Amino acid sequence: MKHAQAFLMTGLLLTPIMAHAEAHPGKTLHDDANCMKCHAELGYNKETLVKMSPKNYADLQKAVAYCDSNLNVGWFDDEREQVVDYLNVTYYKFPK
Repeated sequence: MKHAQAFLMTGLLLTPIMAHAEAHPGKTLHDDANCMKCHAELGYNKETLVKMSPKNYADLQKAVAYCDSNLNVGWFDDEREQVVDYLNVTYYKFPK
């Protein structure tokens, strides 16, 4: 019984940490804007991706701004930066 209680307590303690780690605000914005409508086929950070293939963090910022502007997503500057950060952490790993 003690093992079950310890296991349960450990799970309860780690749940907020795991939930926080998964809830990047940029991912939420990315998903809400339905970015995968195009990028499911195009992908991110692929050698075959010719258009808007960012080579550094500034290029990634420009690419996200391009999509935001041309698709009328309507992100504020800080939201756009959150999406850039999410994509960079998840796919590109450019130094800032």
